Amino acid sequence: MATLDDNDLGDVQSETQSKNSQLFQTPMPTQDSDKAILFDLFGVIKNIRVSGIFTGTQTQQNTFINAIETICNGEQGGVIFVSSKEGYALKTVYVDTFEWTVNKADVGKIDYSLTMIEGDN
Repeated sequence: MATLDDNDLGDVQSETQSKNSQLFQTPMPTQDSDKAILFDLFGVIKNIRVSGIFTGTQTQQNTFINAIETICNGEQGGVIFVSSKEGYALKTVYVDTFEWTVNKADVGKIDYSLTMIEGDN
């Protein structure tokens, strides 16, 4: 069960984690790519994207939405994310984006996507 700051993320449909080394790249004039100069100067960034479906009453849905939106308050501290991948380590993350959609055909469910960035608080 995936959670964010102890909030159940419902039925996680997909989870993508990507790590980017932020390499500084300098191609050499008149040379092929194997002559490019690369520097690993800027550290690493890890992005985590979760898409899911939250099912519940209107009150439960509103509680879920408010809980996630409260984390995005303009002065975030890191919160704990527990992956949907069983046995995967806990991560301290900051919420970058949170989007949700109500499907009029089934108002008992909301689709959401959540983008987080791993970091220390």
